[in-house]
Amino acid sequence: MSNFKYKRNQLYCEDVQLKEVAESAGTPLYIYSEQSLIDKYKELKQAFAFVKPLICYSVKANSNLAICSILTKQGAGLDIVSGGELYRATKIKANCKKIVFAGVGKTEQEIKQAIKANILLINAESKQEVERIDEIADKLGKRVQIGLRLNPNISAGGHGYIQTAKEENKFGISLQEIKEIFLQKEKFPHLDICGIHFHLGSQITHPQPFVKALKKTISLIQQLGNKQIKISYLDIGGGFFQPPLQFAQAILPLIKNLKAKLILEPGRYLTAGSGILLTKVLYIKERKQGKKIVIVDAGMNDFLRPSLYDAHHEILPVIRTPNNEHRTTNTDIVGPVCESGDFFAKDRKLALFKNGDFLAVLDTGAYGFSMASNYNSRLRPAEVLIKGNKFFLVREREEYKDLIRREKILTDGG
Repeated sequence: MSNFKYKRNQLYCEDVQLKEVAESAGTPLYIYSEQSLIDKYKELKQAFAFVKPLICYSVKANSNLAICSILTKQGAGLDIVSGGELYRATKIKANCKKIVFAGVGKTEQEIKQAIKANILLINAESKQEVERIDEIADKLGKRVQIGLRLNPNISAGGHGYIQTAKEENKFGISLQEIKEIFLQKEKFPHLDICGIHFHLGSQITHPQPFVKALKKTISLIQQLGNKQIKISYLDIGGGFFQPPLQFAQAILPLIKNLKAKLILEPGRYLTAGSGILLTKVLYIKERKQGKKIVIVDAGMNDFLRPSLYDAHHEILPVIRTPNNEHRTTNTDIVGPVCESGDFFAKDRKLALFKNGDFLAVLDTGAYGFSMASNYNSRLRPAEVLIKGNKFFLVREREEYKDLIRREKILTDGG
């Protein structure tokens, strides 16, 4: 959060006062720092400079065109999981030879779309998917590079919903089946099976799960090498949450002698701390023993992570009041959605707020707007990008007409 700071008790993003942005663009409002995105990308690139990785930004974390464009202009590739994300990539004129495509349920249309775009790798997640890609490549008269996503059966910790590498999870292919596919690759004449991919989950706070997964993967690569099968790409996904230098120092000794090109897929690491959600206090209720329920204009439809994952996000006033800074009370920060699960904070010792205050929910640049919805027929928020001392609207706030744009009312005749 280095680009979000208080100056004279006013919260700023870079050189812009956030109160002014809130008053101009309204709330709820997502705000992103361009400099933070660039700094994070450069930090990761430098940590792995020894092996010159391909860093593919995970579009699902935040798919706003402005965010993706900033990162691709820095040299990033893209990690996509849908045809819609590939469509976004084409709209910013991303280099398709820096795009990798994962996901357990790619449709025939999405596979065709990826093949026609000539992306770097389609990471297949089952033998049936390998067979389908081969069939589609045959029909299109193409030869396609693919990787195989390994499920290493490793627990990376954290909430169960964001673990993706246990045997019971839906993702990836077992070690034994991956061996069999490689050894039978002549059955797929339209495919160049040249990569191995794994992704362990999200918010992994220490490198040990990566070390375990890499040891399994490197052993597999060596076994395949003994059969004269070459692996050109090693994609180790994303999900790391620790400083990138610590992450790099733990795994570089394992991969420094590999001839395969290393691919990283950071999402949250680049965008989470680069964004905040601004919201406004509407009402305050007082419960027993002085507990405050602070009702704000943002809801779980705008930012789902606390409700879905019980995720903790710091909440700060946009304007600090020095006299009240050390006066706190037990507080819930809740939204207007008709669900008891609509909250941003529960039973927190927070400063005393009043109606009309602007609050900043921190570290919301990842899986914030990208998971937003129109639940309760609420309008999704606007998004603003800050560059130095200027701010730019990079997504307009929805209007009521957007809610019903594709709906139709049946006449009596059907």
